[in-house]
Amino acid sequence: MRSYSATFIRLVGLGALVMICTSAARGQCGVNSRGFGDLGIVSGNPFTAEIVITRSDSPSLAPPPLLLLPEQVARDGEGRVRVDRAGGKFKHDNGPETGTEEVAHAIEICDTGAETLTMMDTVNATAKIVHARPSALSRSLATRTFCSTRFPSARNPNVAVEDLGERVIEGVAAHGKRITSQTLTIGGNADGAAGATLAEVWCSDEIAAVVLRTTENTRTGAKTTTAMQKIERSEPDPALFQIPADYAVTESVAPARENQIPNAQPGPR
Repeated sequence: MRSYSATFIRLVGLGALVMICTSAARGQCGVNSRGFGDLGIVSGNPFTAEIVITRSDSPSLAPPPLLLLPEQVARDGEGRVRVDRAGGKFKHDNGPETGTEEVAHAIEICDTGAETLTMMDTVNATAKIVHARPSALSRSLATRTFCSTRFPSARNPNVAVEDLGERVIEGVAAHGKRITSQTLTIGGNADGAAGATLAEVWCSDEIAAVVLRTTENTRTGAKTTTAMQKIERSEPDPALFQIPADYAVTESVAPARENQIPNAQPGPR
């Protein structure tokens, strides 16, 4: 196993990177997982791609301390999903790699067959395996398409949904919707004018993934675009879903959710 300390070359925030993984995980990756973020958990539909995030903030706002490097995503034929998020550069202070630089990566692997979520830290060469608590399969989720779970219901009076029809993005067919959500004023301040969050979501049931998402705050002008690129519809390298032999591995069981009903039974056929 590796033994070294690491010094920041560029402060991008490994802590923030770990927080992203922790919040995305929420301790669950079991049989009822329909998707892993914007990636569907489906078997027999493997692919790899790159996700590029671009952000433009209002001039009045300080930029966030995050470097948005491309994410590498992969799903194999078994339905296992892997997300690789790159952070900042580190320099090794001791050990055989002293003086060399390395980019920090936080990697998550969702395996619903094994009902495990694996989180790997490449700088510290560690892996945490979180086992989901047993639960019965929810038929209501199993019978829905992935994209139907990624579009909001039009029944919320504060949310307006507009259908944008079909288009081809990066070689795959996608269906789009524009979602307008009213934002609330903060603390009743005079300058806390109400605004809206505009989002366009383009989801492809062909590959069970969101291929394009844009969000814009009409009050601040901040805009973020998340685009899937370089889609390759082939089986990824099996090694991507394995923990390296020299990693220190810990295992735990996900805590029960407060609103989770234990041993929920499948719905009627």
